[in-house]
Amino acid sequence: MAVQGIYEDVQNQLFTSAGFFDVLESSECMKKFLILSVVSIAALYSSGIAQDRPAPSTAPKPRVATATMAMPLPIPAAVEVDIREQPDSPIHLTLDEAVKGRMPGNPLKVRNDSGSAVAAYVLRGDVEPLGLSQMVIVGPKGLAIGDARVQALPMSNYREGSAKPVVSVDYVQFTDGKTWGEDSLGRSKHVAAYLKGRNEALARLQEMLVGQDAGDINKTLDTFSSSSFAEPNLPAGRPPRYIDYSERGYEEVINILRRMPRSSELGKDLANRLEMMTKRSDQ
Repeated sequence: MAVQGIYEDVQNQLFTSAGFFDVLESSECMKKFLILSVVSIAALYSSGIAQDRPAPSTAPKPRVATATMAMPLPIPAAVEVDIREQPDSPIHLTLDEAVKGRMPGNPLKVRNDSGSAVAAYVLRGDVEPLGLSQMVIVGPKGLAIGDARVQALPMSNYREGSAKPVVSVDYVQFTDGKTWGEDSLGRSKHVAAYLKGRNEALARLQEMLVGQDAGDINKTLDTFSSSSFAEPNLPAGRPPRYIDYSERGYEEVINILRRMPRSSELGKDLANRLEMMTKRSDQ
């Protein structure tokens, strides 16, 4: 077969193959492909074994390119709520209208009006058909006297047309161990368990840092804001979902160390050692 015939045969197969379009996507790959084609043609011609090949019996399947684009989801409208009057509450609740619409749920402003730092608090939402409780654990230093923080108050179980939800403070625990509130939802035990686990991890961490420069570690721990756990208030006789809050508190310290912006290797090492300690204690 003449060289021209071989070239036309290969060329026809290239342009009827879907693989050709892959080659076009990279100029470097195109060069390599053409060189390989020339070498193959020369080899076929010199050996005399080149032969005619029939054209493909079926047309190539079209290649379909797909792409996804991240679309911002709209923030759900906040549910209108009332805040119960509690003159003796150490925590003062208000709705922060300036932030409304810029965060999911109701932007609730929580201010510490007591004479001690707040370690944790529980909010109660009376809403039909099921109420809501939100347990908030503040960072290791607590919410200082006179300080305030804005948080999202979820009302996902609210049904349109129901009575307006009423929010109140159910329980408060201070960093000095004192408490306030009815604890009608019984979540004080969850607060105590979480703080116990976190304090255990912090104590072990301080032991590991003896003799080392712990400046970056302590700064990272100080930047921690809070952990929040919202649950529906289930009817009597229906047990709540089990959560080991002591374990959650311990894991909080581990996760903070792993997200350290500085000294990331040190943070990961300390986190792994803390994790190994809790695994050994479970055995």
